[in-house]
Amino acid sequence: MNAKSQEPIRETILRVLGDVVPNADTQAINPDITFHDQLELDSIDFLRLMMSLEKELNVTIFDFDYPKLSTLTGCERYLNERTTAAA
Repeated sequence: MNAKSQEPIRETILRVLGDVVPNADTQAINPDITFHDQLELDSIDFLRLMMSLEKELNVTIFDFDYPKLSTLTGCERYLNERTTAAA
């Protein structure tokens, strides 16, 4: 999987994250550190992020998979798999 194929999903994640946490500097996010640790994202904001990503990408994110989506890298990996499977 090349970086170009991941770009649209990363852009979507960052855009949605910016909507959920308006004061977040999404360009400064370390992809391997949890959103919670970087942005003080609480559980309600995280849930809003998951619901918004589901809507934006037209995928189902299972609640038992939420731990896999706690970082930008994890989100990208999971959503790439889900969108590929849905296609």
